[in-house]
Amino acid sequence: MDKYAAALPGCPRLGAKRMRGLIEFFHTAEDVWKASDEDIRKSHVLHGNGEAAFLAWRHDTNPDAIMEKLIQNHIRCCTWEEEGYPALLRTTANPPAVLFYRGKLPDHEKLIAIVGSRKATAYGVQTAGRFARGLAEEGITVVSGGARGIDSASHEGALAGKAPTIVVAAFGLDRVYPPENRNLFHQIVEEGGAIISEYPLGTPPLGRQFPARNRIIAGMCRGVIVVEAAERSGSLITSDFALEEGRDVFSVPGSIYIPSCKGTNQLIRNGAICCTSFKDVLSEYGWEKQEEKPEKPGKESLTLEEEMVYKFCCTENEVQAEDILQQSGLSVVRLTMLLLRLQLKGYIKETGPGRYVVIGQ
Repeated sequence: MDKYAAALPGCPRLGAKRMRGLIEFFHTAEDVWKASDEDIRKSHVLHGNGEAAFLAWRHDTNPDAIMEKLIQNHIRCCTWEEEGYPALLRTTANPPAVLFYRGKLPDHEKLIAIVGSRKATAYGVQTAGRFARGLAEEGITVVSGGARGIDSASHEGALAGKAPTIVVAAFGLDRVYPPENRNLFHQIVEEGGAIISEYPLGTPPLGRQFPARNRIIAGMCRGVIVVEAAERSGSLITSDFALEEGRDVFSVPGSIYIPSCKGTNQLIRNGAICCTSFKDVLSEYGWEKQEEKPEKPGKESLTLEEEMVYKFCCTENEVQAEDILQQSGLSVVRLTMLLLRLQLKGYIKETGPGRYVVIGQ
């Protein structure tokens, strides 16, 4: 791990393009760091306030201290020129010059992004989780943004499908956002996935960073599935980046009466691939497996919340989500997420809209 490369992203006003320009001009990040102020000026990579900011920042920054913090936080980094860097992302118009990561970066190109609304409906949460699990069971790595709603359901589904999943964060990896996903992020790393970011340690999750993050999600994947998106949505920004990079955009159709489905329905009208099953993605790329799948191991253990909902499901032969909602005091979205987890873990199955039975009873 190159301590000089790890230090560069912390410089204010130094974007990915300028960072790559400096490294290409001076050949290595260490050479950038050790070049004289005059040599930096003569390179003409930086200009005006950006040049002055870089020279002042470099003078006051200690790469060894940055490296020590990364090691303490179990975070590594690589540049776009290194072998371990995601292959598809390297080919994009503006790849991050330096990528920080906790966990294991993917070493293949079977990556699909699943994105959508933070304020997802029960339909969206269930769809994202089931698509992610189906893809994961076929050996596909699911990439998303780690946010509430569709993103979280996608990561949960991928974990249930026993495949690594990747979170692309819009903040420094010593932060956690949203905070309730701390355990989810930990599980993702423990099970062979990764949390990645182009932002240095200490960077908070600021709004302007999320669109830039979305270009990474789109850039490292073969295609992007948009599950739910309003007419003005960050997910549509991700789909735009995907189209700019020549990647495929899949869109899940939704109700014409639900605002969070207007964007996805519009994508289909504009030529996106209509996606009603994860198998549509497998078929598009010829990724279907012919051999039989091995038997799956025993059921996963339940969290306290999952155990509570499961006990409600055990009270009758068939239970309705509405009854559980009234008795549990959970929100609709939270209950939907928990019911999805119980389905993904093999404890219950849905027999009809909002109706569930326990498997094995």
